[in-house]
Amino acid sequence: MLENIQMEQMCFVMHFGRMVKNRNRSEMQKIEKKIINFIEKNIGWICIGAVTLIRLMICFYVRRYESGDFNADLLPWFVEIKADGGIRALEHQVGNYNIPYQILIALLTYLPFKELYLYKGLSIIFDYLIAAGCGILVCTLKKSRSVELFAGVYTGVLFIPTTILDSAVWAQCDSIYCFFIVMSLWCLYREKWSASFLLLGAAFAFKLQTIFIFPFLVAYYLLRKKFTILYFIESFGMWYLMCLPAVIMGRHWLDPIKVYFQQTEAHGYMWLNFPSFWILIGDDYDMLKKAAIFTTIAVLGAAVCYMLYIKMDLQSPTKFLSAAVWMAWSCILFLPAMHERYSYLIDILLLLLVFMDKQYTLIFVIEIISSILRYKYYLFNGAEVSEWQAVVYLAAWILLTWQVFAKKKGQSSIGIAEKSVG
Repeated sequence: MLENIQMEQMCFVMHFGRMVKNRNRSEMQKIEKKIINFIEKNIGWICIGAVTLIRLMICFYVRRYESGDFNADLLPWFVEIKADGGIRALEHQVGNYNIPYQILIALLTYLPFKELYLYKGLSIIFDYLIAAGCGILVCTLKKSRSVELFAGVYTGVLFIPTTILDSAVWAQCDSIYCFFIVMSLWCLYREKWSASFLLLGAAFAFKLQTIFIFPFLVAYYLLRKKFTILYFIESFGMWYLMCLPAVIMGRHWLDPIKVYFQQTEAHGYMWLNFPSFWILIGDDYDMLKKAAIFTTIAVLGAAVCYMLYIKMDLQSPTKFLSAAVWMAWSCILFLPAMHERYSYLIDILLLLLVFMDKQYTLIFVIEIISSILRYKYYLFNGAEVSEWQAVVYLAAWILLTWQVFAKKKGQSSIGIAEKSVG
């Protein structure tokens, strides 16, 4: 009798144990299912968060690197501006960068951090801004609300070696003016004319290299005929407005213009560690400078005439972006005195083109490898740019030229439409 009772108790305990175990397993499966469902529904946002953090960790890891430009220029400028009273130092030019950047440096002098970290931190902030701006631009061009598409573009921009090396290693500021250019293109495509040209003026206020995108705007104006040329005056006004604090502090009213002329006369070389077309011709700056300028005008002028002849549809998303890349690239390829960092905008726009159409992948890869080699030369004592690099670079430009101007419609597709979210 006692044995039977004990057996029944043991069976009950075992049965109860199995029930608890099965219930726990069922609860765990429900929790796992909820976690998996949450991840699937929010994979885009999770990717954005993870990428943001990882990129920040990379920047932190290389934070102590001091480039030659930092030691020779950026640091002395910071010290001089701080010694002259921060904002009060705007009454005279310090360094050869544009006035709005000097204003930012002046504001940074009031913060209690190392100069190197302040410079890098400012540019890294704009790395994230331009990555977000590029995501918005591509989603707009593809008429998509996909968070995954945005996350892909955001990730791509943040992890191009160019963007990491430029800001986090070199402590340069190319992400700032390129951010305003990207947002200007976004507004232009959406036919927000005033906003587009105001943003263009902001970009121009930070860097003279904004002129590389101007030929595209001229072509867009001539082909679309949907806005007045007077909007270019808005750009000029925005540029001067951003320089106005220095004029108020006592600078001559022509100083914002003089800075640009000083920059154009700073280097008497046909190229500076850049695979320019002129590597194949020669480096006699005095003789070839004007020839290079006229060649650039001729190439761009012929392109605009052909675009008008064929009535190129610049409202086509891929044509819009590819024409902008081609014209900016033509400027840096044929103009004299181009630097290794002047193709920063090309790297960004070519990446966006790959998201629009995979046929541009090879060109993008060539451009990125070329940029890495150039940055390597300056930052890590790599080999100087050579003739064969210039040949490959020119070939990539020729391939882009064919794809933009000669390739017939229907030979490639933009890609599968993105699944909308929300």
